[in-house]
Order: sequence, then C-alpha cells, then structure tokens
Amino acid sequence: MKVNTDGVLLAAWVSINKLIASQSSQSTDGTVQILDIGTGTGVISLILAQRLESGPPFKITAIEIDKNSAEEAAVNFSESPWSNNLLSKNISLQSFMEPEQQSSQERFSLILSNPPYFTQSLKALSKRRSDARHNDALPLQDIIRAANLFLEDNGILALVLPVNEGEQIISIAKQMSLNLARVCRVKTLAHKKEKRLLLEFTKCNCETLEQELIIQEKGGEYYSHAYCSLVENYYLKLFKTEGTA
Repeated sequence: MKVNTDGVLLAAWVSINKLIASQSSQSTDGTVQILDIGTGTGVISLILAQRLESGPPFKITAIEIDKNSAEEAAVNFSESPWSNNLLSKNISLQSFMEPEQQSSQERFSLILSNPPYFTQSLKALSKRRSDARHNDALPLQDIIRAANLFLEDNGILALVLPVNEGEQIISIAKQMSLNLARVCRVKTLAHKKEKRLLLEFTKCNCETLEQELIIQEKGGEYYSHAYCSLVENYYLKLFKTEGTA
C-alpha cells in the first residue's frame, strides 16, 4: 500500500505539545497512550513516534482490519528505532470496542485516523485497496463512538477527511458531545477549493481554531514553505521551494 499525503499531514499536524505538557493527558504511570485506527502499514504511528521520541514515555496501539497490512505495519515497527513503543494489532475497530478486549479499561490521550471515506463509488479490483478506500467496515459514526468510549477527558481525536465527509463528521461529533477544537483547511493551490480538512475534537468546551494550509505554489512547480516546514522531517526526498536552486 502506498504512503499517501493525507496520513503524513495528519501525523505531522496533530497537536502533541498538549500530550507532552499536560500530566492530566497521561496515564497513571506517566505513559502517553495513543490509538491509531486503521493504521495501514503504520506510517502515522511511525511519524508520531518520531515526534515523541524526546518527550515522555509513550505507547502507540495501531489497529488494522486487513491482515496483510497489519503484518506489514508490525514489520515496519520492528525495524524502527521505536519498536518497543509500537504495537500492531490485526483487529477491527468494532471488535476492539468489545468489552472483552478492554479488560483494563484502557484510555487514550490521543486517538487518530486517516479513515476510508468512499461510500457508493465503484469498488477497486483489489480487496485490500477497496477496503482501504471504502468505509463499509469503518463508518465515521464508529470512530466517534470509539472516541467517546476511550478518549481521556482532556484527550484529542484527530482525523483527516475530504471536505464533505469532514463536515459530516463535525455534525456527528457535535451530536455526541465532541467539540471541534481545531480545523485546518488544506488546499493544493491558493486559488483552488479546499481539498481536505484536518480536524481535532475534544470533550472539553472550547472555541474552534481555524487554520489554512496551501501545499503548492506557482502552479504546482514549487511547494509552499509552510507545507515543507510541516512535513520535511518525515520524507527522504527534498522539496523544491521558491527561491531554491
């Protein structure tokens, strides 16, 4: 499965300073607990581990319904510098929410997902690719239910979605007492319509912080400085920006 821009953006953008600074957002032993829903091959979890490596102890549980992807994530985790902090589980979110899976009533400081969002479009020939793109097995409502069940009182639910699905989940979350704390409207070019929404929800009452991110400039010839500063630590390639040779 290919690495996509959405997952990298979400992992690079999500607030982690609150996780590091606030003891109330940590478990009793001081470990920051994170749940990555639909991890694919583990890119989001790996970026978060890289961002957290100089902070407090952390554990990232990455769940994935596709067996092959979960196994690939496990291999990627084992070969990373953070192998002791990362766990890949081949399980659906619905099964993960069953009481017998939660013997210790584990709670999470951060829950995040780059969920599948197609609902009625033509399915891909590959079942793996189809499952990764269509939300039959991971409806948006189930992600909100999981946040209500597992999220700590001061925790964060972070998602990346197309605009229509993003507006839909904002409405669903509000009905289930999750408040939109932060939204970043992502455009490929300044004159284009926004393509993605990066979203953070919390159980706390808050005002919504609005942001905008433009990925490219000059008709796609250059990447914006804002985009590069956000993601450049997580790619091997060099990004061409205006003013570079």
